[in-house]
Amino acid sequence: MPTPTTEVGFANWDLTAFFTSLTEDRFTAWFHDVERRVTSLKDRARVLGPLEPARLPTWRELLVDLEEALARMGHLVTYVCCRRAEDTADEEAGQAGARLDLLQAAFRQVEVPLEASLKVASQADFAALLEEPALQSASWFLQRMRQRARFTMEASLESLAADLEVTGFQSWERLYETLAGQLEFEIPGPEGTSRRFPMSLKISMLEDPDPEVRRAVLEGSNRAWSQVGDVAAACLNCVAGHRLTLQARRGIRHFLDEAAFDSVLERRTLDSLLEAIRSRWEVPRRYLHCKARLLGGETLGFEDLSAPLPLPEPERVSWQAGCARILQAFSGFDPEMADFAQMALEQGWVESEPRPGKAPGGFCISSIPLRQSRIFMTFQGQMGDVSTLAHELGHAWHEWVVRDLRPWMRDYPMTLAETASTFAEQVLADSLLEDPSADERSQLVLLDRRLEQAATYLLNIPMRFLFEVRLYEERARGELTVSRLKELMTQAQSEVYGGVLDPARLDPWFWASKGHFYFTSTSFYNFPYAFGYLFSLGVYARARREGPAFLPRYRDLLRRTGGDSCEGVARQALGVDLGEPDFWLESLDLVQRDLERFEKLLPRVFASP
Repeated sequence: MPTPTTEVGFANWDLTAFFTSLTEDRFTAWFHDVERRVTSLKDRARVLGPLEPARLPTWRELLVDLEEALARMGHLVTYVCCRRAEDTADEEAGQAGARLDLLQAAFRQVEVPLEASLKVASQADFAALLEEPALQSASWFLQRMRQRARFTMEASLESLAADLEVTGFQSWERLYETLAGQLEFEIPGPEGTSRRFPMSLKISMLEDPDPEVRRAVLEGSNRAWSQVGDVAAACLNCVAGHRLTLQARRGIRHFLDEAAFDSVLERRTLDSLLEAIRSRWEVPRRYLHCKARLLGGETLGFEDLSAPLPLPEPERVSWQAGCARILQAFSGFDPEMADFAQMALEQGWVESEPRPGKAPGGFCISSIPLRQSRIFMTFQGQMGDVSTLAHELGHAWHEWVVRDLRPWMRDYPMTLAETASTFAEQVLADSLLEDPSADERSQLVLLDRRLEQAATYLLNIPMRFLFEVRLYEERARGELTVSRLKELMTQAQSEVYGGVLDPARLDPWFWASKGHFYFTSTSFYNFPYAFGYLFSLGVYARARREGPAFLPRYRDLLRRTGGDSCEGVARQALGVDLGEPDFWLESLDLVQRDLERFEKLLPRVFASP
């Protein structure tokens, strides 16, 4: 087993453009400025009055000031989020996060009277508000605010709910984050010894070529989760229960309605997407059956889903080499995108050091006032880590393309947020596949990586979705025990993966280890990934067909993401109807082609497939 090490190189981000510390004068001044702004906004919102012609100037000024204050608040959130991710034991950052949660609740207190007035405003008065010159480019955001207002409680209850979010709802997510960040797992070492690893290294270690190591990693991490299973279950029950209670009081008929609204797509589109995926489940299952046979069996254990092909272990990719591969790939598609990525890498926008205490996973987060992003990940020298970096750089590129738009036009949903990131991964993968120096073995490894990604989006993501649907269905009737959560998890894995997974080697603790289930800002942090993956494949296919002529359309598409629905963006930029299966099936055809190419290469690389 390769030892988790820093020998392959890494990068540390530079956060000084934000602040030098949580105690420096700049941070304190910025924080107090946001406090003053939100206090003023709350006072003004309370006496704002109904939306009517005589009050339009007052409404306009309040909304413009609210937008600016939210952008400044986001700057603080980004910095504190980065600080907490780089060291989950940082008590100072944890306290700052709690203070920001209180500020977030204060902003909600501004929105409550606005929504109450928008809910009863006449269409004529609302249309007049949208015609205000300072608000015309924010019309989509304001229309969404009015739509959301239709499903709100009376103002006093919404105000109470906002206050309780901080001390209740969000506290459960913070507790889970602390738990996951500090958790370590143990695996056997030589001669009866054992070794401990931070949970942030689990994903990379599951790519180890040694099946015994992979099994030990999953078993060890699950033993660690079993020791805190009651706490994780309490967090999950409280997050789901809180959300369901509010949905019922707000008149939201189904928990998926809110998830679809937050993702800015229609239930018809979600149903079309999921049905198309289910109709082609045999494609990723076929790939996994191929992998199982290559690994010496007919089925896989859950720990084998990211296993490399049984080929001589490739050399680890250094940080410098991984960055160079990404820049070369981006340059072949869009030189400006490559220049941007190089700038981000050179100017300290990326944190990738493998070390204890870091939060698991990866993310990209941005500051509107600074017009900069920061990328968080853990680099272990695997090609999967290089793909992760390309993915996060894609997110940062999206933010760069929209950097000159007003803040509310940059507020795009997760469904469309995954477009540029998955697109960037495709650019990298195709560049590597088309490299003249890549022999058949290298091509097979690259196709394996891409099909593994497809299996994640087309099987693992639907598995998470199915589990979460059943979680909310049952949580509406009462709390779920640890044993029931484990049962729901393994049932979902068996149903979606079919006969690919060994029933004795499932992952019953996936509900605990996957932090997405605990997010309080949004539920169902899963289907948007599948949407983004297939939507991005469709966009990428058009980019390949049209070449450089497509670049302006691609950037236009990215710039539309904060100003229209998913359906509207697709219709305007691509001329397709996402509520029909055709677009999704065309994207799935690309996965089928990769699989056929993979299967043709197998007998040429292996003596017997």
